[in-house]
Amino acid sequence: MEKLQVLLVEDDRSAALDVEMLLDEMGLKLAAIKDNAEAALQFIYREQPDLIIMDLELKGIKSGMDIAMEINHLRIPIIFTTSFKDKESFEKSKTAYSFGYLVKPFDKLSLQSMIEQAVKALFPEEGLEEPVNGISEELVLPNTVLVKHVNVLYPVRFEHIQFIQGEGNYCSIHTNNRKFMLKMSLRRLLESMPASEFSPIHKSFIVRLDKVESIDIGSGKLIVGKEVLPLGRNFKTTFLSRFNQLK
Repeated sequence: MEKLQVLLVEDDRSAALDVEMLLDEMGLKLAAIKDNAEAALQFIYREQPDLIIMDLELKGIKSGMDIAMEINHLRIPIIFTTSFKDKESFEKSKTAYSFGYLVKPFDKLSLQSMIEQAVKALFPEEGLEEPVNGISEELVLPNTVLVKHVNVLYPVRFEHIQFIQGEGNYCSIHTNNRKFMLKMSLRRLLESMPASEFSPIHKSFIVRLDKVESIDIGSGKLIVGKEVLPLGRNFKTTFLSRFNQLK
């Protein structure tokens, strides 16, 4: 947890110092403090921090919520802060990839509790239960994974997979026209995939390399089929090295 890269987006210097002190007591150091949307977005796209603590009511054209919606595809956990305790703030916080909001001034325990929730989402436990109900081996044929959908088992060939999304101890396998769920962790499933054909691009996503249509390095976006997927900061260099690049 002490290695988390945390960005604070706060235009009130006093409030920013309070958060910085609370994080310091928890053994966490801020990667950066940004006081406006433009600077925050530049940092987010460049560094892709692990966690963002952000004021909902930023001064300027764009609010904290505007930033959150713009970067929603990156799936970076956000903890909102606000000076207003009202239903509107609560409803706003639910529309983004957030873990709720804290009303200023908040204490160390409240902040720590919310950060721990975010950490669980960032680094889910890797315990593996039986992958498909009653089936001990998910690989039943070379280059094929056996998945269950509405009590029917389907062999899905690797060549038909576009990408895989991890959600805790579950994975959703996306093909050209279907989505299947597996009860196993993303990391464990990746170990069963041919490394020459698949690559992780984010802590929550694996893609089939020949299904990638475009890579936006600046914004950290990947186009696979009709989907826009995040390209994680820690995965970008290795992922790009899988392709021959013409310069």
